[in-house]
Amino acid sequence: MNTDAVVPVAYAMHASPRRYVLLLGAGISVAAGLPSATDVSGNMILAIAEGRGEKVERGENNEVCLAWFEEAFGEPATFQRLMKELGISEENRKDGLKKFIYRTDENGDPVPGIPTEAHRVIARLVKSGTISLIITTNFDTLMEEALKAETVPYEVITEESDVRQMSVFPDRCRVLKVNGDFERGTLRITPKDLGHYPPAMEDYLRRIFGEYGLVTCGWSGIFDTHLVEILCAADIPRRYPMFCCRRRGGSDPSEVCRPLLPNGIDIDNADEFFTTLEAVIERFSRFEPRTTLTAVAAVRKVKDALRQDKPELVLPDLINEETDRILAFLTNESRYQADTIDGREFYTALLTELEGAAAPLAVMVATVAQYDDEVFVDLVTDTIERLINVPPVTPDFTEIQNRGQMTVSDYIAGLLHLRYYPAILVIYASGIAAVRTKHFNTLEAIVRRPMKSRYNSVLRKKVPYYEHVNVWDAIGLDHEWLADLTHKRFGEETRYRDYPYHAVYEFMKILIPNQDAFFESLDVFEYVFGLAYLAGTEGNVDEGAFLHSRRIPAPLRSRNLYLCRHAMLDSTQPFLSLPAHIVNCLAVLRQKVRISTFFEGNCPVFEAANRKYAKGFGIKAPDVLGSVIAARASRRPGT
Repeated sequence: MNTDAVVPVAYAMHASPRRYVLLLGAGISVAAGLPSATDVSGNMILAIAEGRGEKVERGENNEVCLAWFEEAFGEPATFQRLMKELGISEENRKDGLKKFIYRTDENGDPVPGIPTEAHRVIARLVKSGTISLIITTNFDTLMEEALKAETVPYEVITEESDVRQMSVFPDRCRVLKVNGDFERGTLRITPKDLGHYPPAMEDYLRRIFGEYGLVTCGWSGIFDTHLVEILCAADIPRRYPMFCCRRRGGSDPSEVCRPLLPNGIDIDNADEFFTTLEAVIERFSRFEPRTTLTAVAAVRKVKDALRQDKPELVLPDLINEETDRILAFLTNESRYQADTIDGREFYTALLTELEGAAAPLAVMVATVAQYDDEVFVDLVTDTIERLINVPPVTPDFTEIQNRGQMTVSDYIAGLLHLRYYPAILVIYASGIAAVRTKHFNTLEAIVRRPMKSRYNSVLRKKVPYYEHVNVWDAIGLDHEWLADLTHKRFGEETRYRDYPYHAVYEFMKILIPNQDAFFESLDVFEYVFGLAYLAGTEGNVDEGAFLHSRRIPAPLRSRNLYLCRHAMLDSTQPFLSLPAHIVNCLAVLRQKVRISTFFEGNCPVFEAANRKYAKGFGIKAPDVLGSVIAARASRRPGT
């Protein structure tokens, strides 16, 4: 086939490894001599009719036999009902379905299919790390057999799978059999079956289509009505483009084309397409090695992208690829496995490693926040949300020495909290940049829109992230360890509580070289972060509820708070007041609430959060309205 037609999809998959999912349809399995789902359901209905002594025509797309079944049984055909009428139970399921799933030999015995070259190439692409997630509407086992032949570990997911298996993180190969597996569970083969999915499966598909680019092959979308509806849902963010293979002279599915505008690829067959794709990706791998960005190079790349006529074609790939790199770092199980470790050395080394790894991404998102307040706010939110939902790891150490007075479980919990540190660096860097440039749509996207996913046995629930992801829960495992690291990096005069702020300034001075301006923007950001937390809390706050250190919620433990406490030399007393630069900023903040998405444009919610903050710390509530009037007066001529 024409190699040039494959170059765009090959480059996309090479540039963003494990960020494109394959959607394989019946065309892949039909090439191996297996029937499509439509053929299977039609064959089952014809067998039922024959058993009743009736002769029924199949009709185009099973229209005639489906109508006969509904008339004969008073309900549309479903897989479970077809099984029942054929006398097939879960006990004899595999043998009972073979004659409908496989082709037969001259004796009428089922002959299993053999993986095609397309299946084998896909398995090699998984093995090379190019792809990790495969969605298939087929219920045969050809893809699994090809993966086994390449000794690739994989996990099969169906609608019966535990929701905890339904991860979108590319840490292993997952084969999502969206219409079922013929060896177990429900098959979706009739129009009624294909008109809906269970909530957990629908939620999983929506997350996949939001997180991944898509390459379809052998899939028309004609019969998978609800799958098409989910794919085309207008509220799903699209991080990567879609590529749609079509037989030469054919057309893309119209239902998909209208909302998604996929890039069409003319192919003769799946074998040739995947063979060519593998060859082109291998060529890119030889001549375009990927390197880790420095913070300076990261800023330059984002600025170059923003200058282009269509930055939306470039910038998301830059940000998402860097995010993928951080998530791969965080989920590398080998980092958390050893025989004996020195607890202090291991923890501080991991903290500094995470800083170095996350700095390019943090400054990239900060650059977006500094120069854009409209087009890429969703990209900022999505990046933070991916980092705060980092997949779990299980540390495995034979012995942990030098861990002070803490228990092993406390130490392990501290390591796991530390994995949120990259998210915090991105949140703080981008938040400070947004405050500095008064980009309040972006600020809203940073502090209020990202959500932490929590799972029950069925579905995930999204909750605000503040109580789970904040500075001192992430890096506050041992103050003595942090103090020692602070003195080594920033000098003996620097207090340990300043550590994260100096760490952020080290890479943010590329964007905000004025240190005073940086720390003033930092104070405003932390105040806004605290307001966002309080706005989401229910009920009132008691007078002085936050006066004692142990009672201060972690999202409110700001730099301004500890500086005031240090000045008072008495932690039981209320801190002095909000600094002038925060109070002065309130006028701008309140005005921006009205004309931006900041606090969803809801002034009463914003002002109520201010009052909660003041009441909890025992200070006078900031006169937000008075600040606005004063700010306006200062701009009048003659004042």
